[in-house]
Amino acid sequence: MKDTVKKYGEWAVITGGSAGIGLAFAHELAAKGHNLVLVARGQKALDASALKLKAQHKIDVVTIAMDLTAVNAPSDLYEKTKDIAPGLVVLSAGSETTGHFTKVALNAHSNLINLNIQVPAALARLYGADMIQRGRGGIVFLSSLFGYQGVPLVANYAASQAYILTLGEALHVEMKPHGVDVLVVSPGLTKTNMPAQMPVDFWKMPITKHQPVKVARVGLRALGRKASVVPGYVNKVFAFENRFLPRLWPTKMFGFLLKNALYKDQKPKLLNAVARRS
Repeated sequence: MKDTVKKYGEWAVITGGSAGIGLAFAHELAAKGHNLVLVARGQKALDASALKLKAQHKIDVVTIAMDLTAVNAPSDLYEKTKDIAPGLVVLSAGSETTGHFTKVALNAHSNLINLNIQVPAALARLYGADMIQRGRGGIVFLSSLFGYQGVPLVANYAASQAYILTLGEALHVEMKPHGVDVLVVSPGLTKTNMPAQMPVDFWKMPITKHQPVKVARVGLRALGRKASVVPGYVNKVFAFENRFLPRLWPTKMFGFLLKNALYKDQKPKLLNAVARRS
């Protein structure tokens, strides 16, 4: 989409906007002339990103350092930004846990559900209502290729991405008649901090790896045209193969691929099913 400022308005809010895919969306939208509100936990990273964006694109950038999992954080963010009437909201913040489901700490599971499900749903509800009232707007959800089937060893993460995929597709249909475009972007492996911090050698997995800028560009091209998009041809095959295969085949396949990609020193710790509480 070329003239996104004319279609949606000047301001865009981006969660997870200081790094990775969120920052890539920030640069792409800044190049189109959007002013930005970047939201992330660390003020230092936000300031560094804002400085580069303002220098390169001559736009206004507001930074908001906050923990989106804190009580009332989505409402607080909305209240801080509603007066500028954001026309675009990119929901890129997220987290991941790796390991046998019963070995991951309970609070880690809860935090993931909060950040990956409750936060984007709340923000879509808050900003979406204003967009419908204005008769225009755009919401971009970041999901994952893992959201198209269950994935052992990242079971909770994959389930959270499935939620975002189905929520976003439903909102695409609900909001389209009111002038609001909703898109779900489901990338495969992307060169960001998240996979770099995981105990997995993703280069062993036959999934197309993309730079964040590729994901952002594919997403913006699809916004207003599609309900969901999967960057990369091979990734599209993985995403849609479960339409034709028995239900559990893709889940078993992804579990096999992920298990074999674990770093050797991490396998005993992550694969032993020892339940614990926390």
